[in-house]
Amino acid sequence: MQNLRRAAVPVLLVLCSVLVFFLLLEIALRAIDLPRREARILCLDAVMGNVYCPNIEERLDNMYDSALLVKTNSEGMADREYARIKPERSLRIALLGDSVAASLYTPEAQKFKAIWERSLAQSLGRPVEIMNFAIDGSGTWEQLQMFHLRARKYQPDLVVLAFYWGNDVWNNLASRDKGRANPLKDEYSVPTWLMNLRVSHRKFIRWMWNNSAAYQFLDILKDKIETVSDYKRALQPAPASVPAPAAASAIAEVQYDPGFAWDSEAWDLTRQLILKLKSEAEGSGARLLVFHLSTLDQLELPKPLPYAKFRSFLDQHGIAHADAFDALSGLPPEKRKELYISDRWHLSSRGHQFYAEGSLPALTRFVLAPRAAHQRQP
Repeated sequence: MQNLRRAAVPVLLVLCSVLVFFLLLEIALRAIDLPRREARILCLDAVMGNVYCPNIEERLDNMYDSALLVKTNSEGMADREYARIKPERSLRIALLGDSVAASLYTPEAQKFKAIWERSLAQSLGRPVEIMNFAIDGSGTWEQLQMFHLRARKYQPDLVVLAFYWGNDVWNNLASRDKGRANPLKDEYSVPTWLMNLRVSHRKFIRWMWNNSAAYQFLDILKDKIETVSDYKRALQPAPASVPAPAAASAIAEVQYDPGFAWDSEAWDLTRQLILKLKSEAEGSGARLLVFHLSTLDQLELPKPLPYAKFRSFLDQHGIAHADAFDALSGLPPEKRKELYISDRWHLSSRGHQFYAEGSLPALTRFVLAPRAAHQRQP
């Protein structure tokens, strides 16, 4: 008993010190009125992690420099309601992606998804539904899960993966390394007790985020540290890859961006996820197209992204694709800058229009092409 007391005293002192630090930090942050954001939009799915809460109508609280009113449907999509059974004669497309495709800060009619929808309906002469399943913070890992768990039950004719060069590659590796449910292994069944525990934990975290300035400050700091770690991890070459020549390595080091590291483990994982999505899409009677976009900074670096290699990989595996890299290469820097909002990652309304119009010819050919013709046309 005496040994237990001796061990308990230091533990209690540490806990009290942490509590005092937390309370002092809370008082200090509230005293300086540090800007805070409420967690109004995101809920938890036991498999996918963060998803949009269903049936909400909330303002963004200055997220992405916007206070736009956001509405979600009963499925938790930042989109209108859709019938489970596809309307007669209509073309149904499932759009998978992250915050760039979701674009909560952009009026609905100005998103590339809506521009595609109107243009395709006009050129095809029949109704077109593009269902936006995109979620903030997701990578190909979670987007494959989204298709498996939610999108495929709507029986889409086509699946468009909005692949984002900015962070999808290293997000995928981070999801795997954190031990999340693995879609490559079809890990979709979660015990009820574990699901309830995760949901309860998420509700507690959500309450702390909304009510504690100290918790929000520390959580943001933790995320930044983890992001730096994940970012560096994603730059590491794949175990089976051949070391690059010294000159090539020197060039690669200048980029500091996992998107450029084509031979990395993160990219190897990403390619596996895309092939798995192709298999699942075709298994449900749909065809896959990969629509890829980049950050503004990636466009301005001296070495281009390996998008030619990505195109070649997709062609090799019979996956249709569309992008605007050729059109972007002819734009002066000031015109490129107009395509993005201030964070240089997310598209402006002009950017949505540019990417939509630049990819529309390839998307239209894909829609009209016979099922076997998936190759990208120049």
